[in-house]
Amino acid sequence: MLTEIEDRLVKILQEKVVEVPGENIVINIKPEKLPAVIISNLDFKFENAGLAENIDEGKIELEERFNSDGVKTSYKLQEKPLKNSVHVESPPGTPLAEKDDYVINHEEGSIGFRTAPPKGKNNIFVKYLSQRSVMTLKGLKVKALYSIDVWGADRVEADSIAEKVVKALLTVEDELLAEGVESKPVEGMVLVEEESKAKKIRLKYMFERELRVEKLVGPIEKIEITSKHI
Repeated sequence: MLTEIEDRLVKILQEKVVEVPGENIVINIKPEKLPAVIISNLDFKFENAGLAENIDEGKIELEERFNSDGVKTSYKLQEKPLKNSVHVESPPGTPLAEKDDYVINHEEGSIGFRTAPPKGKNNIFVKYLSQRSVMTLKGLKVKALYSIDVWGADRVEADSIAEKVVKALLTVEDELLAEGVESKPVEGMVLVEEESKAKKIRLKYMFERELRVEKLVGPIEKIEITSKHI
């Protein structure tokens, strides 16, 4: 939950803040050498994401490859495919046309070729949407507050590295969002380590991540309508 965010932060800063040795960008450890960047979780809380059953239903896309012996014409798929969702290539890179080259049995979940595909390993490529789907049942938002402490031998060094940290997180903002993590800068402050007189700039960021409980649901196989006469 939180370790995924923390590991991602460490990787981003190690890649983009090259002025700090990678081993000096760590989680919850006081630095032995400078410069350094220390990431610490200050607090986290949960919020109801407001998702309900039947919301955000998504289809499952599958890809399968089959070996052809040059004789066999029928192949069983892992799942029953949705109608009009099947794409077949044989050999891979050469699309085939439904009805002309093959037919789909949606009830059995199989594909039958008019003529046996040429012999070859992984010579048949099939892509389709499963009749099953993913349904989101419930969701929670995790809001985690982090301090990113930038340590430098003096104010100039600490300030320079802090700027690079801010720019690094800014450049990956959209990338993180695509991964389901939203980052928001909260505040910053300058601190002095009394023992060593080292300068420390503290940046506070809020990271939000959504957790979802999902299940696979199958198609409606049969609908019965009955009437009751009074």
